[in-house]
Amino acid sequence: MRKLKILIPALLYLMVGSCAGNSEKETKTELENKKEEAKTEPMKDEKLLRHVVIFKFNDDASEEQVEKLNKSFNDLSNHISVIRDFEWGLNDSPEDFHQGFTHCYLLTFRSEKDRDSIYTPHPKHQEFVASLGPYVEKVFVVDYWAN
Repeated sequence: MRKLKILIPALLYLMVGSCAGNSEKETKTELENKKEEAKTEPMKDEKLLRHVVIFKFNDDASEEQVEKLNKSFNDLSNHISVIRDFEWGLNDSPEDFHQGFTHCYLLTFRSEKDRDSIYTPHPKHQEFVASLGPYVEKVFVVDYWAN
């Protein structure tokens, strides 16, 4: 019985201590998640500039070459801080209006200044644009302010 009196408080102490440790860990994770959300989520009244780029690759561009260009485009956001968001995908429309354009990219900026004065002239962007020449037949670009 005496051992039980010592064992029960010790177990309670360990249980409470481990719960407090998890709570602190969860709180740190929650704070990290909130910081990440703040980077990607717009403020309520914030307008965002969308930059849509659509490629029609040459027929002789290999899958490896196209994949390398995809990775290069995706990597720009690691070098150009004003790219607020980046995503891309393949045309999946059942309508036959694609005119051979297959790859669509969407970049998000906070301002025209970010797009025009930082992104467009950035050496990494210019390097990427130059790398497209032998592989891309046509490029279609549309920019708009998201409502």
